[in-house]
Amino acid sequence: MRLSMSEYQQDFESIIVKYRLSLFKVAATFEADPVIQQDLLQEIFLAIWQALASFKEQSSLHTFIYRVAYNQALTHVTKQSRKQNYDELTENIECQHSDIESNVSATKSVEYLIRKIGLLPVIERQLVVLSLEGISYNDMAEISGLSVTNVGVQLNRAKTKLKKLLERKS
Repeated sequence: MRLSMSEYQQDFESIIVKYRLSLFKVAATFEADPVIQQDLLQEIFLAIWQALASFKEQSSLHTFIYRVAYNQALTHVTKQSRKQNYDELTENIECQHSDIESNVSATKSVEYLIRKIGLLPVIERQLVVLSLEGISYNDMAEISGLSVTNVGVQLNRAKTKLKKLLERKS
């Protein structure tokens, strides 16, 4: 049984509860600073709330939620890059990464992986996270706006880069 748009909005809380961890991962891969991650997560929640009225069920709710989240994260990154130049942003991420990496323990390996993913270009970050979430290539293509073939190519390149990043100790 399909829900109407108003029912989706009424059921917003349960949607957020269901997808909260996945949405947090999206925010964490786009922002290194925990405070800004929380701000981004709130922006994503708001974007989902606003977008639910336009959900036409042409895809699954799951795919729709991811698409809204990634679009909001990309918008956020674009805004942030206008505030700082690219070099300053890269230095800040690397400094934060170095501080965190020095304190990484076995129990924080997921955080370490997320930090490394954060060093990838935006589209590659998106595809790696979607892949880790078990999203199909077809759904990744729909979410990212790429062709299914391009998703495969980009994802393989991203995995190669991520492997090199994980092998480095810096």
